[in-house]
Amino acid sequence: MRLLQTAALMVMATAGAAQAQGLRAPQNVHAVPWSRQSSELATRSAKAAMAGDPAESLALARQATRLSPQDPWPYYNEGMALARLGQTDAAVAALSAAELRFSTVDPWGRSVAIYGRANTLAGAGRCAEARQAFEQYATFVEQRAPNSAALARRYATECRAPATPPPAPESPEAPAAPEAPAPPATP
Repeated sequence: MRLLQTAALMVMATAGAAQAQGLRAPQNVHAVPWSRQSSELATRSAKAAMAGDPAESLALARQATRLSPQDPWPYYNEGMALARLGQTDAAVAALSAAELRFSTVDPWGRSVAIYGRANTLAGAGRCAEARQAFEQYATFVEQRAPNSAALARRYATECRAPATPPPAPESPEAPAAPEAPAPPATP
């Protein structure tokens, strides 16, 4: 839960820094082929994610990617839904696909996809990979959002692999033989 809150704060921090520097939220509608229907599905997917329904978000995102395979936002939504469902490898693949599809004129969208990948890896305890992704994000946004870059680097150092679960108990020992009954009391 902390990682999701952190992700939300990171996106807000990036957005705040971007606004302060005159950058805008993504304007991809003319950068990639898309359809109104896929855009509506991507929006519904994002709303399902915000409502706490990652399975519905995933289904809607996949419909949108089939309609507009070059639109990055459905891939982003798919990746975040898969992350919530614990499917880390598939989530990372979808977030990487989103990153590749963001136009070079949309650094904000690309940064969100990179950060989503870093956060997903950190949430899964895959810290070596997460550190690399956080550093990629930090390097990418450093000129436009130095505070966001510093925060990502801090998150990279704070990543901890989950504690290893205790070993499974070995086969249970055979129950002890019952004690012999006490001799009857003599009157």
